[in-house]
Amino acid sequence: MRAWMRWWLFGAVAGITLLWVAILSTFVFPFALALVVVLVLRSPERAALGGGALIPTGLWFLDGLRVAVERCAEMDRSPSGSCSIYGVNEQAIAMGLYVAVGVGLTAYAALRQRPARA
Repeated sequence: MRAWMRWWLFGAVAGITLLWVAILSTFVFPFALALVVVLVLRSPERAALGGGALIPTGLWFLDGLRVAVERCAEMDRSPSGSCSIYGVNEQAIAMGLYVAVGVGLTAYAALRQRPARA
């Protein structure tokens, strides 16, 4: 397995872990975020690590938005309920750009030329 792939997988695991830490404990989140930032800055494969962290978390955010819209639509169809969600298009665009940056970083890591080691 190439080095960028290992760093991408590590970034994916780190990003998902950071997301769960943020959900479970808002007190620990800043420390976990600082740790991931240090890892990205110190990593020889920064782009792969960042892309690995952005893609799965961005897809999770998009899925969460989809589920929220479906739940709202279901509530709106019930006889005694009503639901409105505003800014769905803007949120979807922002989350799509988040994933696109991850894809771009991953492509950069995969296609970038490495200097030959002496």
